[in-house]
Amino acid sequence: MTTEIGFIGAGNMGGPMVKNLLAADYAVVVYDSSQAAIDACVAEGATVADSPKALADAVETVMVCLPTPDIVRAVALGVDGLVHGSKIKTYIDLSTTGPRMAMPIAEAMEEAGIIALDAPVSGGVAGAIAGSLAVMVSGPHNAHGHHRPMLEKIGKNVFYVGDKIGMGQ
Repeated sequence: MTTEIGFIGAGNMGGPMVKNLLAADYAVVVYDSSQAAIDACVAEGATVADSPKALADAVETVMVCLPTPDIVRAVALGVDGLVHGSKIKTYIDLSTTGPRMAMPIAEAMEEAGIIALDAPVSGGVAGAIAGSLAVMVSGPHNAHGHHRPMLEKIGKNVFYVGDKIGMGQ
């Protein structure tokens, strides 16, 4: 059975990550503010949600790779954000936002019954394309272990750095 995941932020870094996940037989539902990014993912086999909330209504696991802390906050906690989704169980933030952003978002997710993993990546666009990123994961260890195979499709070096959100940052 194919595992279905959501991915928000399918640009320079996220687009190649989506492609690598699709190549590994994950069914990926994407959302992005750029139609060109969405079109590129659809051409690879992804399907599309029309908002972060719609994506979180459709899948249990959502990865985000976004350019700024404010965009991460809006996508995660905004009026039409992931936190309001009915199906989401795990939120994995691949963005580099810093612990001051990661911690309050994780707390809000936890209040909504959603597990958060802080998992920023390093390695640039070339690493994203090659699937060789370094991923520094913090959050509940059992959630990390469950999602590690997925993370290994985007990164060759996946490091669990502790259970406290923000440690990955």
